[in-house]
Amino acid sequence: MSSTADKSRAAQKPALQILLLLAFYVVVWTLYANWTQLNLDGFGDMLENFSWGIAWQNGYFKHPPLFAWITAAWFSVFPRADWAYYLLSAVNSAVAFLASWRIAVRFLDPWRAAMSTALFFFLPPVSFLAIKYNANAAMLPFWAATVLFYLRFLEKRRLLDAILLGALAACSMLVKYYSAALLGAICLHMLFDREARALFAGAGVWVASAVFLLVMAPHLVWLVEHDFLPLTYAAEQGDGSALAGIASAPRFLGALIAYLLPAILVLAIALMRNGRGAWFETRQIAALRNSLTGRALLWTSFGSLGLTLVLGIVLAARFSSVWALPLYFSAPILLMLFIRPGRLETWKAVIPIAVVVYSTALLALSPFIRAEEAKDSSNYNGVPVRAIALEIEKIWDDRFDKPLAYVAGDKILASGSSFYASARPFSMQDSSFRLTPWVTEADVRSNGIVIACFAEQAWCLNAAGKFPVRATEEERISVPGFTDEKIWDVRLFIVPPA
Repeated sequence: MSSTADKSRAAQKPALQILLLLAFYVVVWTLYANWTQLNLDGFGDMLENFSWGIAWQNGYFKHPPLFAWITAAWFSVFPRADWAYYLLSAVNSAVAFLASWRIAVRFLDPWRAAMSTALFFFLPPVSFLAIKYNANAAMLPFWAATVLFYLRFLEKRRLLDAILLGALAACSMLVKYYSAALLGAICLHMLFDREARALFAGAGVWVASAVFLLVMAPHLVWLVEHDFLPLTYAAEQGDGSALAGIASAPRFLGALIAYLLPAILVLAIALMRNGRGAWFETRQIAALRNSLTGRALLWTSFGSLGLTLVLGIVLAARFSSVWALPLYFSAPILLMLFIRPGRLETWKAVIPIAVVVYSTALLALSPFIRAEEAKDSSNYNGVPVRAIALEIEKIWDDRFDKPLAYVAGDKILASGSSFYASARPFSMQDSSFRLTPWVTEADVRSNGIVIACFAEQAWCLNAAGKFPVRATEEERISVPGFTDEKIWDVRLFIVPPA
C-alpha cells in the first residue's frame, strides 16, 4: 500500500515541477513585458487581432481567424489592459512548453525532460519575440500539441488521439497558413516511413483527415465567398523578386542558429560546472531513427524546416526570422539529446539557478530597457495609442448621445480605439467596406463613424476624402508622446449618427 502511494507521488513530482516552472515563466514574462513596453507592439498587430476577433468572422483579409478569436475570448474575461495582453502572450508560450515537455518525456529521462523545458527561457523566439501575441506566436502551442498527438496516435493507434490530431492540425492552419509546413512534414513522414505507412490501412488516418476538413470547412467556405483575400494578401507581400527566397534563406538559417546560442551557452556553463569529460555525442540523436516516434520527431522538426525553405523559395517569399517561432518546439529536446549521458547530473542545480538569475536580471534591467524603448521611434513604437484612443472617444461622447460604434483611418488609431475605448467600437480595415464586411454603409449612416489620420498622413487623408459616407465635421487633436520631444497631431473626420 505504502509502495503504491510512493510511486504515485514520484509520478506526480515531475508534473508539479513543470507546472511551477511554467507559472514562474508566466509571471516573469508578463512583468517583463509590462515593465519594458510602451505600446503593445510597434506594428499594431496585437490591437488589430482584437479588432478582428470581436467581429467573430470565419476569416479576415490578412489571416485565418483563430488567433483573433482567442484574443477576443481572452478579453471577454480579462480587462482590456496591456498587462492582460502580455499575460495572454506568456500563457500562450507556457502551453507550448507544456506540450513540448510531454514530447520530451518520450525521449529523455524525467530530469532531463524538465531541464529541456527550462531551456525555453533562453530561446529568444519563444520569449522576447513571443511576448507580442500575433499569428506567429499563436502557432506555438498548436504546433507543439499537434506533434504531441501525432506521437500519441503513432504509439497507441487510438481514435480519440486521431480526432484530436485532426482538430489540432486544423487549428494550426486556422492560426496561419504557414502551418502547412508542419502538416506537410507529418504527411511526408507517413508516406515515407514504412511503419507509419501501414496506418493508412486503419481508420485513424481517415478519421483525423475527416475531422481536419470538418473543422476547416467554415473557413474554406469563407475563403471562396471572399475571393481568397488572405492568399491574395500573402502573395502581395515582398518586393516581387523571383530570387527573394534564395537571397534571404541564408540569413533566415543564420538567425535560427543564432537564436539557439543563449541556450547552448547555458548548457556549456552547466557542463563546465559538472566536471571533466566529453560534452557531446551523437548516439542518442542517431537512435531516434530506430523508433517510429523518433523518426516522427525528426520529420516534424527538420522536415518542417525543409518544407519552409522549399515553399519559401518556390513562392519567392522573403524569409523572416519571426516565422521561426513554432519551429523551436523540439529544439531543447534535441539539444539535450546531444549532451553525453551523465555529464549534467553531478550538480543538477546549474540550469535552475541560471533560470532564476537570468529572470531576476531581466526584471532588474527592465527600467533601463524601457528607457531604451522610449528612444525607438520606428513604426508605431512612439505613438501614445491609448491616450489618442481615449481622446477620440471623449470628443465623440461630448458631441453625441450614442456610443462610438465605428472608427476607420490609420490602422493603429482605428484598432487602438477598438481596444482602449470603453465603447469597444469596431475598426474598419483600411477604411474599406470590402475588407471589413461586418460593417456596412447602412451601419455607418445609422451609427456614425470617426475616421482618424495622422496630420501628415497623405494616403489616409486621401482615403478619408473618398470615404463613401461623407464626413460633415472635422476635429484636430494634439496628444503628447512618451517623451517631451514629440506631439502627435491627429485629424478626425466625423460622420454623425442619424
